[in-house]
Amino acid sequence: MKRSWILTIFSALVATLSFALNREPVQTQWLISFQRESGGLLSLLCHPDLEAPKVTGMAIYTDWGILKPDRYEIVGSQNERKPKVSEEISSGEKFVIVEGRLKDRNGQPCGLKYRVVHKFAHDEVVMDVTLKAERDFQSMRGFLATMLNFAGATEWFACTQKGWLFAEISRDGRVFQSAHDPLDTNNPTLGVANPKTGLALILTLKNAEPEESLDNVFIHANPTGSGGIFLAWCDGIATREMKVGDEWKISISLSFTRLDRLIAVE
Repeated sequence: MKRSWILTIFSALVATLSFALNREPVQTQWLISFQRESGGLLSLLCHPDLEAPKVTGMAIYTDWGILKPDRYEIVGSQNERKPKVSEEISSGEKFVIVEGRLKDRNGQPCGLKYRVVHKFAHDEVVMDVTLKAERDFQSMRGFLATMLNFAGATEWFACTQKGWLFAEISRDGRVFQSAHDPLDTNNPTLGVANPKTGLALILTLKNAEPEESLDNVFIHANPTGSGGIFLAWCDGIATREMKVGDEWKISISLSFTRLDRLIAVE
């Protein structure tokens, strides 16, 4: 039986992090849960309106080129069965920290560690994602990314250097890529929406270190309303290198808003 940790349920309720130390409660307006059996990362981020777009999972993984050229094999947080989970309180704010290793299907680590720090606010979840090399990686050319799965969307959007883009999800594939349409440096925001409910799920890229460390940020979707938002350190575009101890970091925020307020968020 799979075990999930439920953070909180809807706007008026207060719950605690059942998987952590259960100190001070956190208030939020969404249902948030995590699953130990898939690396301890986010398994659900859901708005009270159940027909709104929602996050249905998160993973950090590589499936091609990074570990063995021209070989397809998923190696990632999905295969981490014993993540380390801890809780910290600093300046009155609560943080939940999940740590593990990217592993193959046999549970063998590949030499890359991950650390995700979650900060919970009333209207957003901020996640700081760190990938750390435990050995040297030379000529990294392939695919390596943080992925957030979603469901319940019929449209996508992105704030680019040329302005806002909006479109229906009418085909299966990559519907947006920052490699083709760079995100606005002042508001690097993208996401998915459901006009039926008038609600949008927003991801904002707050920071990336080192600079230019992301090959691509893209949305892969299909007409059933599901898909993923990817922040790809490697997407076959640039050849990268990591030495033991090197870290790549990204910071993102997740939130919900009404479609008619989306541009006003800027």
